[in-house]
Amino acid sequence: MKGIALTLGLVGMITAVRVGTTRSPAPLVVHEWGTITTRHAPDGTPEGRLNHIAPSEVLPPFVHRYEPAPTKDKPDKTLVKTPLTPGRPDVTMRLETPVIYFHIVPNGPPPGPFDVDVRLRGGILNEFYPQGDGSVEVDVERAQQKMQAGVLPPTWDGEVLNNYVVGGLRWKGLSLRDSVSPPLTTNHLWLAPRQVRAAGVVARSGESERYLFYRGVAHLDALVQTELTAKDIVLRSPKRMLWLREPTASIPHLWLVDIRPNGSSAFRDEAALSISRDAVSVELRRLPLFTEREYGMRKLDELRASMKRELLAGGLYEDEAEAMLETWKESYYHMPGLRVFYIVPQQWLRYFLPLQISAPHEMKRVLVGRIDIEQG
Repeated sequence: MKGIALTLGLVGMITAVRVGTTRSPAPLVVHEWGTITTRHAPDGTPEGRLNHIAPSEVLPPFVHRYEPAPTKDKPDKTLVKTPLTPGRPDVTMRLETPVIYFHIVPNGPPPGPFDVDVRLRGGILNEFYPQGDGSVEVDVERAQQKMQAGVLPPTWDGEVLNNYVVGGLRWKGLSLRDSVSPPLTTNHLWLAPRQVRAAGVVARSGESERYLFYRGVAHLDALVQTELTAKDIVLRSPKRMLWLREPTASIPHLWLVDIRPNGSSAFRDEAALSISRDAVSVELRRLPLFTEREYGMRKLDELRASMKRELLAGGLYEDEAEAMLETWKESYYHMPGLRVFYIVPQQWLRYFLPLQISAPHEMKRVLVGRIDIEQG
């Protein structure tokens, strides 16, 4: 225990030195990473029940859970992530392990107690640490016309997830310290993100950690539609573009990956994709399926290096990028299957997952989209 506390204390003190090289004018640098996961049938139909998870994805018992009142007493409507539930058919996206790091810039005053607010349009934020306040509401402004027509109730009844449901999470009065005493655990998903030189976060409840953690579920589509054919994967633009306010958006980078049960794998880097607000469901690109000579036992090392470069290009520090890849090494690199990874555009994050911090700050957010493609 003493060794753990000393290590975490030293990590906090080192943080200010490392961040000093950025010469940020703001007293606080905030970095976030996470994953949004979807699963598609071969014809591209989004599959649901994604709140049914594998035992390896269960979080430690100290993590706080939020189940909205309208779903608490309805076993077929609950949103909890567990291996014990068949899952809701309308849960088509998992928001997985976003973590938020805080880095104090040296020679500047640390921020006083501050608040962090995050919202998920189309879903619920239902797991988090340290203690925060979960909520759910209907976006009245967006839903007004439908509500007047009697299509939507003024409050959420828990029956259907859609774009007008907004889950919220608020941490009030957070403070930052060099040394913290996070909860004990052997859970790899929890320990890997700790290996980052960041300030410790302390909640009003007294709970502390090296980061803020949250995750949730939603009825949302991936950033691209897919169709698996005998020779390629067709990528099409989204069916709905409510999130895109500018004429175009760019998906900065994509990867096509196939992992076989014997550990052999193949991957291919793909250049940026441009999405136009006025071009709904149009073909964007065809990704040829892999030939036999593209598979190898060392390809995953190359994929990891490629993904790390993009995480760094998005603004993460090296230890943050390493922590993300280590957290998700099993599902990213070891789980057999065909999948597409992509960097989520900032426009999507601003619309579907807005994040607000009450203290002056500079922020970088890097989320990776993951589409698991069923092969029949």
